[in-house]
Amino acid sequence: MKIALSGTPGTGKTTVARVISQKLELTHIDISAFAEEIGAVLAQEADTVVVDQDRIQEELLCMDDIIIDSHFAHVFAVDIVFVLRCEPKIVLNRLQKRGYSKEKVTENVMAEILDYCVLDALDYHAPEKIFEIHENPVQEILEIVKNPTRERSLAYGSRTHFLTEENLLLVT
Repeated sequence: MKIALSGTPGTGKTTVARVISQKLELTHIDISAFAEEIGAVLAQEADTVVVDQDRIQEELLCMDDIIIDSHFAHVFAVDIVFVLRCEPKIVLNRLQKRGYSKEKVTENVMAEILDYCVLDALDYHAPEKIFEIHENPVQEILEIVKNPTRERSLAYGSRTHFLTEENLLLVT
């Protein structure tokens, strides 16, 4: 099984991926570290590492029983995609604590408000393969892996709506 765990920076992907990898006995692939390991880093731009996605995909095709952790994990060929969602105010606080620039914090909080990772995942996968996870991420992911019902997928629409006046005030 190949699982993608995607979401805006600050939503908790790495923490959740580590727990899920242990519980399901999957290899945890942190894309940033993996890209460095296989020589697929193309450039470093401010707060962002630019990677060769095609090279990474080639390597991942040879692997099984993995959980891929990245804000763009959904671009890879996988069996199931989980997009972790988080209240924009929490994302804001987490990214500020990490020392992200004001511009990068604003960009990522706006991405969460506008469902960027969810919408981008739909460019790569059928909605039936994509699941938004907002609360109790470990429990929800484990339940869905056991029984990935269509009703819980994006085929039935998004269940998370952060585009509110209150959240937009966070980025003004």
